[in-house]
Parts: sequence; C-alpha cells; structure tokens
Amino acid sequence: MDNSSVDAKGILLTQIKQDFVTPANAIFDYLDIVEKAVSKLDLQSDDELNQIKSSCNKLINQYEEAFNLYTGASSDKNKKSSEEYSELRHNLRTPLNAIIGYGEILIEDFEEDIPESRTRRIIINDLKHIIDLARETEKAIEVFVDFIRGEEDGSDEADKSQVETAQALFKSLGDIDHSISLSDDLKDSDILIVDDNKTNCEVLERRLSMSGLKCRTAYDGETALDEVKKKTPDLILLDVILPDINGLELLKRFRSKHNVESLPVIMVSAFDDVDSIAKCIQLGAQDYLPKPINGTVLLAKVISSLERKFLREREKELVNELHIQATTDQLTGIANRRVIFNTLEDAVSREKRKDFKSFAIIVFDIDFFKNVNDTYGHAGGDEVLKSFAQLLDNEISQPNQVGRIGGEEFLAILYSDSDSLNKFANNLIEKINKNIVKFEDTEIKITASGGVAFSDESENSSDLVNKADKRLYKAKKSGRNRFVLVDSEILGE
Repeated sequence: MDNSSVDAKGILLTQIKQDFVTPANAIFDYLDIVEKAVSKLDLQSDDELNQIKSSCNKLINQYEEAFNLYTGASSDKNKKSSEEYSELRHNLRTPLNAIIGYGEILIEDFEEDIPESRTRRIIINDLKHIIDLARETEKAIEVFVDFIRGEEDGSDEADKSQVETAQALFKSLGDIDHSISLSDDLKDSDILIVDDNKTNCEVLERRLSMSGLKCRTAYDGETALDEVKKKTPDLILLDVILPDINGLELLKRFRSKHNVESLPVIMVSAFDDVDSIAKCIQLGAQDYLPKPINGTVLLAKVISSLERKFLREREKELVNELHIQATTDQLTGIANRRVIFNTLEDAVSREKRKDFKSFAIIVFDIDFFKNVNDTYGHAGGDEVLKSFAQLLDNEISQPNQVGRIGGEEFLAILYSDSDSLNKFANNLIEKINKNIVKFEDTEIKITASGGVAFSDESENSSDLVNKADKRLYKAKKSGRNRFVLVDSEILGE
C-alpha cells in the first residue's frame, strides 16, 4: 500500500470521527444552556438532565474506545465476526436511546408544566436540538461501523435517494398528526419491560406510564420468567441482549407456554439488520423496535399490539357467546331442543354400530304447569322452569345429557341399564317432590311425570321419542307424579 492510500484512509477516518464528535460535543453545549435556563424557573428536572449528560459521556467514551480498537495499527477487521459488529452497534446505540428518550420526556413535561414564555420556547427548542444531534450521532455510528466492516462505497448515493423519496412521500401526505391516544379498553394494561439497562427501563416505563399503561420491569431473563409466572402481562417489551438468558431464548420459553394472541412480545434491540428482525418474528415476536427508540413509534407499536390482543379476546368472547346462544336454552341454561335431539340422533347411530352401550331416554313434563302460570304469572312459571331444569342438570351428569324441548317438557339421555334406571327414577321423583321454588314471597311446590323408552326398542330416534311420549301420557293418566318405564311398569305410585 502506497503512502497516498494510507493518507487517504487517515483523512477518511478523521472525517468519520469528526462527524461523530461534533454533534456529540454539541449535546453538552445545549445541555449547559438548558440547565441554566431551567435553574431560573426552579424546575425539578435535574434527574433527567443528569441522565442525558451521563449517557452522552458514556457514548463518547465507548466510541473513543471502539475507534481506537477497530482502527488502530494492531486492528484486524478480518478477524472480527458479524456478531461482534452487531454488538458494537448495539452498545453505541444504547446511550442514544436514553438521550432521546429523556429529551422527549422533558419536552412533554415542560410543554405541560411551564406557561408560555420566551424561556419556555428556548428550553424546548434546545431540547429538540439535543434530540436532533443524537440522531446525527446515530448516523455517524452507522457510517463508522459500516467502514470498519469494509462496506462498499456508494451507500451515500443510495441513502440520499431514500431520503429524497421519503421526503417527497411525506410532502404528498401533508400534515400528519403524531398524537396517539389510548382507548379506555386498553388503559391500565400491564406491560413487562425486560432490559438489563436500568436507564432504558426507566425511559420506557415513564413514557408508557404517561399514556395510561402500567409497567413492570425485569433486568434479566430469570426475573422476567418469574414475573410472567406471577401474572401474565398484556404485553412484553423484550431486549435481545440480556446478561443471563438472551432475548431470543427467552422468547422461545414464553412461546412454549403462551401463544402470540395471549402474550404479544415486541423485541427491542440495536440489531436492526434484516436477519435479526426476521429471526425474532420467526420465533414468535409480534413486532420489533430498533434502538434508539422513537417515542411515537414505541407508543404506536405498543398500542397496536394491545389493540390486536383486545380484539382477538373480544372475538373469542363473541364466538363463545354465539355458541352458547346456538346451543343453550336461553331461559334455563341447559341444552336446547336442537342440541338434545342431535345428541339423541348421534346416540342412536352409535348404538347401531355398537360403538357405545345401550341407553334410555326420559321425556319429562311438569305437572299442572298451566296452573302455575295462571296463579303466579309467567314470571313465576319461568322460575319454576329454571329451578326444575337446574335440578335435572345437577342429577344428570356426563356422559348423560338433558335438554329442554319445549314449554314445560324436557328430554334426558341416560346411558344406563333397566335396574340402574329404576333406582335413578325413584330417587329423582323424591328430589322433585322435596324441591321448593321460591318466587317473591311465595314457595311453590311441583311434581313431574315422565315416560321412558330404551334404545333396544327402536333404531329410530323419532320412534323412541314417540314411545316415551305415550308412556308420559300414561303416567299423567295414572295420576301424575310418576314415571312409566314400560307399558306394564309404573314408578312413583
């Protein structure tokens, strides 16, 4: 390598460093101005300003170390892995996240708390300058990392083209409203922030809390797992780099117990290459946030993920409600006519195939129900129907089933032999007689009659129901409050 190429490389490195140092140092200048202006107004913002100052110091020190390490005479970029360059980018971007985050928080605080004045305008404008300068340092970091990785020239033209395209697009869209509001349904949503950097956690927590969200923090993977075990959050903001369990492994563990619908996860990292993002999405992340985090984008993605989760949950509720409405008798809460007759058809088919043991059906009818309605009105009659249905439902357990088939009539399917059924029927009659329905200030006592048919009497469901109906009629003609099992056998006399 000739001297001219060496000199050219040195000049380029000097320019690369200068492009970083200039905006980074300017942040300190604006911070000094802001601190002096804030002191005159006696505002409580020292913590945020100190965080910005500390983060800027950290950024400059880390950049200086990296610059010397990767561009010194002893450096050998060919020995560096892709992961090392990604980690370098991540470490340099992390302090930027704090600078931008605290800067945006201070602007919002000052806009809300400080009356309109020249000093207020100066402070807010200077904070905006600090954020802009942080964005400049971010670009300088990208140029530096691309250079030491040996990226080909020509990216400047591509970047310029992209910028011009984006500017034209936004100009065509006109003014955009960046305000993002949280719906009442999403307020107090539980957000778990997982990041080993406490400053990052604090920035994220403050920004989300200001929007009405509740936040928890975990600084390592094990703590995050414990937090989720205690209570499943509505959403997790998960950093890729953690001291014990990396974010991708942690994501796998979350997904082993929770699907994306029940636990959305947004990955957060300075690794903004396509491969890293794709890996996160493949492992079950719902979205991805690059560092430094833009406050507006953060809220937009968090709220969007929460809205999707809420809509899915609401959809499930509606589907469940529709299912209940389609399969349940609205008054009594037990199976409706369609469901119980479909179950009967299925039982007959299975009995034909010998897939299940024989069964019996009972058609019930509440005795003198018309008198109940005439005496207590339909409200009283409804209470009797609900009480009777509940009694049957309690006594008839799976795989047996009971449903209301109309008015005061009910049908039960019982997988039982004749002897067991006799015992069941006698016990049921006794419980019905003891049952007291409370309505307003009155106690109503009822009885019921039933007709029984056995599956071996017919291979047709309609025929079985007709046989049970005829025996029900016989039970009523015999004095009610009894069940007829077969034509010659009456229980309850």
